Amino acid sequence: MRNLLPRIGFIDETSLKTNMAKTTGWSPRGARLIDHAPFGHWNTQTFIAALRHDRLDAPWVINGAMNGEMFDLYVETQLVPTLAPGDVIILDNLSSHKSPRAAQAMHTVGAWFLFLPPYSPDLNSKWPSPNSRP
Repeated sequence: MRNLLPRIGFIDETSLKTNMAKTTGWSPRGARLIDHAPFGHWNTQTFIAALRHDRLDAPWVINGAMNGEMFDLYVETQLVPTLAPGDVIILDNLSSHKSPRAAQAMHTVGAWFLFLPPYSPDLNSKWPSPNSRP
């Protein structure tokens, strides 16, 4: 089993919206708070990478949200160069991940996608809620 670990990678993305910047704050009594927030320039940045057992592969930041076109570009230009034949990339069921173009790019190097099962709230919590009754 140990020799299979280098062949597995998990892809996920996360995003940051600049309109989530706090617009209030604290300062010493009698002093005015002066700071910077990107007011009026609300943007989204998305970070995507492949997590391996010993490293992070193909990290990439894009301006904007992830969509099918950006995912295809990520796979072709960032992820595929890091892959070897037999690699398996595991990812969630985001619609932009289910791309024939990305799957073909993976296939050309002998790697493939494996999708996680659809989300289930029943499988989300390992421990019972403190408010639940036996």
